[in-house]
Amino acid sequence: MLSPTFRLFETVCSELASAKSVVITPDDSVADGMRSPLMEDLDLEYRRSDDGALTDAVNSLVHHFESRGGSLPFDYDAGTGRFTALDPVYIDFVDLMRNIRSNPQRSAEFETSVTERLALRTTGVIHRIGWKRTKNQQTKKFNEYLEKHLGFTKNVLLGKEKDGGLDIIWAPPLGSFPHRPLVSMQCKNGEYDRTIADASLGVSKSSLDRQDGLLPDVHVYCVLFNDYITSENLPEKRVGFVPLGISDLAAPSKSIEFHVL
Repeated sequence: MLSPTFRLFETVCSELASAKSVVITPDDSVADGMRSPLMEDLDLEYRRSDDGALTDAVNSLVHHFESRGGSLPFDYDAGTGRFTALDPVYIDFVDLMRNIRSNPQRSAEFETSVTERLALRTTGVIHRIGWKRTKNQQTKKFNEYLEKHLGFTKNVLLGKEKDGGLDIIWAPPLGSFPHRPLVSMQCKNGEYDRTIADASLGVSKSSLDRQDGLLPDVHVYCVLFNDYITSENLPEKRVGFVPLGISDLAAPSKSIEFHVL
């Protein structure tokens, strides 16, 4: 279940998906003398007994997005309670993610939408190759596609496999095939679950082992959930993949940053 902070975030995005700005204050959420469950939960999350929890939540969101090299897609005026859209395209994306979360019938739409957002944060080539595909559905055609475009030298699909655990493959512009590193991004249209991520990771590694140029451990393995990744939902122990959420797909605040020592 999403934290109160990210429930607020999605509520604001849902409102801004149909309006350029909207006013949300703690007083607006009072009905019949009772505060809304969301405002009550924000008070508990930030241990506030006044109206400051809303501002605390927005400040937390600003830090969350900045830590991922992005920016909050809306502005907030604490004095008036007005939220103003800054990135309407990403706001629409968040609203879509909210509406399709955990719907297995819309997993392909989730992957396609993630691919489009990922293109804003990367260079090189991105291939959305997960199931269900509209092209190269036959095993032979799919294996040929991987050989032609991603440098695979052995068949990936064997037997009844549909995508070999490969949803999105990003090939950064470094090296040439078959000695070009790949970033495998598994897409999970649901909330963060390490058990699910670990299970899919093994399948992805087995598939990337079919490329002879580089050892499978040279490649990078990511699992992106229709969720928001914070320290609260990650274990203290190290994990074998890069955990990502939809806040990692916000437009980058800078195109590139470099430092020379």
